[in-house]
Amino acid sequence: MKTRRNRKKFSREAAIPSPFFLALGLGMFIFFGYIWLDQRCEALGRRLSQLEIQKVELQRQVKQERSRWESAKSLEQVERLLQRHHVVMTWPDERNIVRIRRAADEPSAAEAAPVRHQYARAGGIAHD
Repeated sequence: MKTRRNRKKFSREAAIPSPFFLALGLGMFIFFGYIWLDQRCEALGRRLSQLEIQKVELQRQVKQERSRWESAKSLEQVERLLQRHHVVMTWPDERNIVRIRRAADEPSAAEAAPVRHQYARAGGIAHD
């Protein structure tokens, strides 16, 4: 006599279809990706805020240092420092001053362009 097997118990089909698992996996992947992206954006936002605060502080320090440098290089301050260190300096005579001309940029004498002299000054090179 043959025994009958209950075919419902030994069925080869999955109880939950595989497309459901694929959709569930895709949904979890998107969810965790969203959470990671959100955390990354928050971290970058905090870093950006810190850098903006640091930028403002550095700009304040730059202004302070510029002010200190401007006062330190003033003529009065230089003269005080020279006196403090007992250094005697005078302005040079006119014959001791060397004027520099640009050889490559100067026009030839035949073109009769006006002669431009260069002088040193605090903000760069001055032309007369």
